[in-house]
Amino acid sequence: MRAAFNQTKPKAIGIAVAYVSASGFEYINELATTFKAKHLRLVTDTKDAVTHPTALSTAMKRGWETRIVDQLLGTFHPKLYVGGDSFSEESGLSGASLFLVSSANLSSAALRRNGECSFLHIGNRVASSGGKAWKECWDVGRPLTSSGLADYEKYFAARNRQRELADLLALGVTDEPIPNVEGKPPKGARPPPASEKAIGNSTATTAWTGLQSFTGDYDLQVEYPRDAGQVLARLLSRVAAGNRADVLCEDGTTRQFIFRYYADNGMWRLNVPNSTPGVSWAREHKDGIAMLEVSEDDKVSFRILTPGRELGKAVNRSLALGTWGKTSTRLYGWY
Repeated sequence: MRAAFNQTKPKAIGIAVAYVSASGFEYINELATTFKAKHLRLVTDTKDAVTHPTALSTAMKRGWETRIVDQLLGTFHPKLYVGGDSFSEESGLSGASLFLVSSANLSSAALRRNGECSFLHIGNRVASSGGKAWKECWDVGRPLTSSGLADYEKYFAARNRQRELADLLALGVTDEPIPNVEGKPPKGARPPPASEKAIGNSTATTAWTGLQSFTGDYDLQVEYPRDAGQVLARLLSRVAAGNRADVLCEDGTTRQFIFRYYADNGMWRLNVPNSTPGVSWAREHKDGIAMLEVSEDDKVSFRILTPGRELGKAVNRSLALGTWGKTSTRLYGWY
């Protein structure tokens, strides 16, 4: 693609694809910047909740006219890349110079790992039919607005909380797989930058932290680092009076938890009553994770997960979505 852009140096670039990842958009935007394209358009599917909200947000900020498609019975599924002098309301594209029809979405997986098939045409011999194809893709989209993006972020978060790791990788929701070694990322692995986290802490409904360290005798005092702590505090605020919240526990009992922010270390501390299921085990083994979540029926609940399949799924989901971090003693995450 870079070689084709270098040869044609289009002033207008149009992208119509099913899915766009954060890194995929950065790649095409870097090409547009390098070759000084002035007219930029992107239209993509959002119904399937695969296109990354960060990609859409960045596109809007960097001057791309952006449209989304969520009203079709099925997926908006083209992979069409066009270049020319300018866009035309009549023909779709004026001064057409580049048409790329491909199986590749705009994602890291398509650009780096997948086996894809593409047909590239340089020149204006298919300008009429190519411009028409682009126009039909563009016209089916609706302009993306700030409020629409905010709604999509919530929808994206809800859909991807339920997807398995393999599906997140196959769909391109997450760009690069992170191997899981006994419920943990490999040594030296680092959390991705904020721009690549698939679910923001403003839309997450689950916060978890490792139980390798804690304090307190009367209550189990667990610290949630900043991002996970912000999710924790937002979720608890639904059922809180001041810094006390009534939380449903695994045994069906509602208990009062205390939570507070500590500016000296930037963490939120959650006081878990000693009678809560799993506390005695956590004190003895210093392992597992403390998970607080909000269910679809808006109930705030708390569980301690011991090492095993369920804990592994929770950690894997955060690893896949990029919504994790680590301190010197433990992992934490949200989704």
